[in-house]
Amino acid sequence: MELEPIKIVRIFDKFAIYLSKDIYQILPLTFMLGFFVTFVVSRWLAILNGIGWIDNSAMAFAALIHGDDEKTKLLRRTLIRYMVLNQALVLRDISMQVRKRFPTLETLIAAGLLTSTECKLIESINDHYSRYWVPLQWCQQHLCKARADAKIVNDNLLGRTLQEVHTFQQGLATLLKFDWVPVPLIYPQLIFMSVRIYFILCLISRQFLKDSSFDIWIPITTMIQFVVYMGWMKVAEMLLNPLGDDDDDLECNYVIDKNLITGLTLVERGSSSPPEMEKDVFWDETQIAPLYTKSTSKRYVSPLIGSAAGVKLVLC
Repeated sequence: MELEPIKIVRIFDKFAIYLSKDIYQILPLTFMLGFFVTFVVSRWLAILNGIGWIDNSAMAFAALIHGDDEKTKLLRRTLIRYMVLNQALVLRDISMQVRKRFPTLETLIAAGLLTSTECKLIESINDHYSRYWVPLQWCQQHLCKARADAKIVNDNLLGRTLQEVHTFQQGLATLLKFDWVPVPLIYPQLIFMSVRIYFILCLISRQFLKDSSFDIWIPITTMIQFVVYMGWMKVAEMLLNPLGDDDDDLECNYVIDKNLITGLTLVERGSSSPPEMEKDVFWDETQIAPLYTKSTSKRYVSPLIGSAAGVKLVLC
């Protein structure tokens, strides 16, 4: 027995009304997406902060390791090279960008990050995980020897330089842990599938029915939801694997190059004597008048003054 068209329409109307009432209970999309994006962004920030920036370490080496002789300069430059080598060893095992650039240890030798003697020492280590930290162990040994040779004046400053190496190592160890325990594959698949199912249900539940008091051909609210939710989901999708090989992922090769160039420059130039001190232009001024351009001087600046500082109270 075939259903009459009018009965089909009534069944569809009832089904659409049912979905429109229960769709938010079936799929709490705002909660699911919000929790997922928060998780992905926090993970992305942890990887960004842990990838390793050598600026602080280089400035500490330049300021705290004293000496202008060739041996001391070699020490500072070697410390930087070892730290960048450590970073390259870690990243080449967790990032395809770096793996394609340094497929073997011999390519690290060609890039100037590793010597043949150092390569043999690293290859002689049986524990693959320990290989990552051998260059940093060399850094610590060189720093302790520099303290014994009085290039580092006291134990507190030695601890400061060792802490820089330790902080650098901790960040890279965090990256290894994130790579070792990735986001469970079913989690992003569940979120992405839920978003698509939600809008498939919206195609039915958001229909304007025959008995509707107000009819409009363009589903404005659904379109806004689609743009917001899909954009929200795409943000999480792009940040899910920051060490990948896509255009939106972190530029790991740039970080290695930047650390090498910046680190060597800082320990080479930063260890030299600073310029002679000169009197500043405000030396004889009792009230300093900061300089603004004509356009910026018209902007109101809210000073750092407490909100209750201007209140005058009458004491009884």
